[in-house]
Amino acid sequence: MKAVVLERVGEITYRDVKPTDVYMPTPQEMIDHGTNMYSLAEDRAPREGEIAVEAVLGAICTHEVSLYKGDLTHPRYPMIPGHEAVHRVVAVGPGVTHLKPGDYCACCWYMGQWSRRLVGPAAYAFKLPDNIGDPANWVIEPAVSIVNAVSYMDLKPAHRVLLIGAGFMGLLMVQLIKGYPFSEFVVCDVKESSRALAKKCGAQVVCTPEEVEGQFDRVIECSGSQSGLDLAVRSCGMAGDIYLFGWHRFDRTIDFKTQHLRGNRLIHTSPALDDGREYARYWPMTIKLFERGVFDLSLLISHKYPAEDIARAFVDSVKREEGFVKSVVYLENYPGEK
Repeated sequence: MKAVVLERVGEITYRDVKPTDVYMPTPQEMIDHGTNMYSLAEDRAPREGEIAVEAVLGAICTHEVSLYKGDLTHPRYPMIPGHEAVHRVVAVGPGVTHLKPGDYCACCWYMGQWSRRLVGPAAYAFKLPDNIGDPANWVIEPAVSIVNAVSYMDLKPAHRVLLIGAGFMGLLMVQLIKGYPFSEFVVCDVKESSRALAKKCGAQVVCTPEEVEGQFDRVIECSGSQSGLDLAVRSCGMAGDIYLFGWHRFDRTIDFKTQHLRGNRLIHTSPALDDGREYARYWPMTIKLFERGVFDLSLLISHKYPAEDIARAFVDSVKREEGFVKSVVYLENYPGEK
């Protein structure tokens, strides 16, 4: 049984799984990560309420990149990473009726999903359409975070809205909220290719951060950078809201004087905001949005790799050169680079 394994900081491979690679999160870790829905890379029959699946594709998130770089630490290496994936059901345990062998599914499980064989709780696995085509277009988890975040945003008709940072997550945000009747929807990013994609995804106006003008009713910060946070504060108008969606992995400074004088609200919209309200409830509704074409990952997956080339995939995902948006790794049926 093979899996992607993060051996140590800066080294990742695709190899046979050893017992020491399989990590069971502690109760405190599950509290810290806001989940008790874990999976284990095990080659055994599923028990009651469980399913056994095989990963067909993994999508590389900034979370995994941060583990790879050492910006985020893990209790023990080696580890099987991955929380964005597409799986195929291999077997179902007693009591499981909504999935059957051969179904494709998206799993709201803990880290460790980039394994050719996994066992996890069926209650947090959700069926995908029978004919998904390219599995890269059915990575559900990132869009779930977007649906969760927007559910906490107070977006009203005729608002002037600024979105900062048109990376993969920012572009998903654009795809979801483009249909709102805003008076103006502006997306800014430092990359020309990202601005072009934002326009293609539904932004009314695209610009560089230096070209942002005026004050906005709502500012959505998706860059996760100090400069993006500074721009959000400068650009948010009187009694406006700043929504922090970008993950700031380092200490930041913020101009609270300006926020105070303008009466701005600074609101985190990470999945952790949904604590106690079952974050998994967003998965079925997000899958329906994929089926409707609201989310279209075919525009956003810029780099594709076979699992055997996982090391190069991570080097490219760290560099994020012009034109890079999102990388995926095929654990089977690699179609060739995009």
